[in-house]
Amino acid sequence: MEYTYQILTIVIVIFAIVNLFTAIFFIIKCHYLKQKTIALERMVEPIVKPIEYDSSEEFQRLMKAVIDEKLYADLHLDRDRFAARMNLSRHALNKIIIRNTNGLSFPQWINNIRLDVACDLLKNEPDKPISVIAKEVGLTPNNFHRLFRLQHGVTPTRFRLKQKLAQTQP
Repeated sequence: MEYTYQILTIVIVIFAIVNLFTAIFFIIKCHYLKQKTIALERMVEPIVKPIEYDSSEEFQRLMKAVIDEKLYADLHLDRDRFAARMNLSRHALNKIIIRNTNGLSFPQWINNIRLDVACDLLKNEPDKPISVIAKEVGLTPNNFHRLFRLQHGVTPTRFRLKQKLAQTQP
């Protein structure tokens, strides 16, 4: 009996020592990784320092490019290609758009522009088919109808009819 007690005590002591070494190893590893991370941050910081810019001026430049060059009409326009075209990083582009649109993402912002242009086309070109307008603003007809209805609460066809009625009434 006493022999079993001694063996049990030895096993518990060995287990405690192993746990202690594991804890010490973990602490050393964490300290080492923290030191490496700090060193890496010090090396990288001057390289990736954020560019200071006036975001509203940059935003106006982005809007002008999207509208004047009709970039919104590109069905495959994506954030990375647009950022590269505007000589911005993806992060800088997102930051400018979010700051100047009350938190819209890039796709939301582009789709809002597309829908604004589509509204003008629906008002000013009443004979143009809606599917053609959808393609001209860079959306598939199905996405166009869905997004238009979400933003305006009516379908493009009903919107056009309301515009015609509003123009004919004195």
